[in-house]
Amino acid sequence: MYNEILHQDKIILPQMSFWACHGALPQERTEKQEFKLYVEMFLDTCEAAESDDLADTVDYGQTYLMIEKIMQGEHHNLLESLASEIAHALLANELVQAVTVRLEKCAAPLAPRLKAPAIVEINRTVADYGL
Repeated sequence: MYNEILHQDKIILPQMSFWACHGALPQERTEKQEFKLYVEMFLDTCEAAESDDLADTVDYGQTYLMIEKIMQGEHHNLLESLASEIAHALLANELVQAVTVRLEKCAAPLAPRLKAPAIVEINRTVADYGL
């Protein structure tokens, strides 16, 4: 237990922004809107710290490209579904043991006069996806 608590290192990718077509309304299938994304990946970075080798950690450049591909890919009606797909892809990296994905639809059609984002934040572990 002590070792698990001790090695709760994170790689954080904050403030990613994407223009994509996601949402339940018909116009959201064809009109791009802005989404913001914040990701935390929990992993043990001790080996990478010792080796100073990118092969021993998560390549955040490649991670960004993977997330971008998901954001630009298949349409999702719900933020929950889109966030879950991103979490699953991040956890496919054997170094990553848990993730937090915070996904914001910047101009969500919440109400005619309310101009506020809709935000979904999920926390997943490898056990959640049977990885």
